[in-house]
Amino acid sequence: MSENILLLLRIITVDFFTAFGLYSFLYLVVSIFIKKPILYKIDEEAVKFISLAGVIYFAVWIIGIFVFYAESNPEEKSDLINRMFGKYWIGIWLQPILWFAVTQLLRFKKVSKNALLRIIFSFVLIVSIERFIIFITIFHRDYLPSSWTMYHDLDIYPSNFFLALLIKIMVFLLFVGIYYLIKSKLIVVIKSKIAENSK
Repeated sequence: MSENILLLLRIITVDFFTAFGLYSFLYLVVSIFIKKPILYKIDEEAVKFISLAGVIYFAVWIIGIFVFYAESNPEEKSDLINRMFGKYWIGIWLQPILWFAVTQLLRFKKVSKNALLRIIFSFVLIVSIERFIIFITIFHRDYLPSSWTMYHDLDIYPSNFFLALLIKIMVFLLFVGIYYLIKSKLIVVIKSKIAENSK
């Protein structure tokens, strides 16, 4: 069970949060040159989708803590409680709360339409605190340049890097499209049920 929860959390963070951050950068550049209403509609649905993904992520993360606690032995349970509420509690809570807060702040149009906030939020969604610390550590003087790699998480070569980013954005937009279709169908069904009940 805990493996499935970890897999779901990884899918949300890598395939949705990171992809939304990349998409936002692309959207901000494209929206300078193209002023079509469809572009703004797609962005509006992408923001709604990522806000929902943020709620799902946080709920799954909380459920995951309870599942891990239930599946652990007494020593692991004690260790988990100490990590969550002990001296270094911020290391456990900061990243999930930050991702949840950023995705929910995007619900407000003043936030989602502000280019500077969108860039900052995209950076926060792409670069987790863990990745940021790893990035800083890479440039520490004890690390040799021969061991540097920027494409570890993607498992691709630099020539395929931009293609991989484009595919990630396209898959994200596919999920946004699926979300939009399901939401539209649900709205039609709910409206028809309300119309039937009012007769």
